Amino acid sequence: MKKVHSFRSRQFRLQGAEDEATNPGRFGKSLAEWLSVELGSAGYATEVIAEDWGWCVMCERGDYQLWVGCGNVVTEAILASSIDQPPCEDDIIWQVFAEIEVPFYMIRSSVRRWLGWLDTATPLAKLEADLERILRANPGIEFCDAP
Repeated sequence: MKKVHSFRSRQFRLQGAEDEATNPGRFGKSLAEWLSVELGSAGYATEVIAEDWGWCVMCERGDYQLWVGCGNVVTEAILASSIDQPPCEDDIIWQVFAEIEVPFYMIRSSVRRWLGWLDTATPLAKLEADLERILRANPGIEFCDAP
């Protein structure tokens, strides 16, 4: 089961109508950009990508895709907000998690994984540890329970 980090922070600002690149009420671009820099300093070759569920920090592409998902908990108040009246940043609960996947179109990697020749546990564990270290080192992050 993947570990999801939930927290509040005034450090990550909403960037205009950033949810137009994702879906209504889905934010986290500034969080993803910050994590991209931090993970880049830890040796990952990062790229920030908008997804329908939030923002992805791609960390590695090769035999698999290793990435961090960034976003917020969507509430009625956030969905009721608008560009003129954006949600209050104090009310946003941010969430991040590490993920690794071998997409179906990566046939060679899929076969290697099925045969047990492709280790995905080790790079995922390293990314999870690096993510935890980065988040815990930031004094502007206040961890909380997910709603």
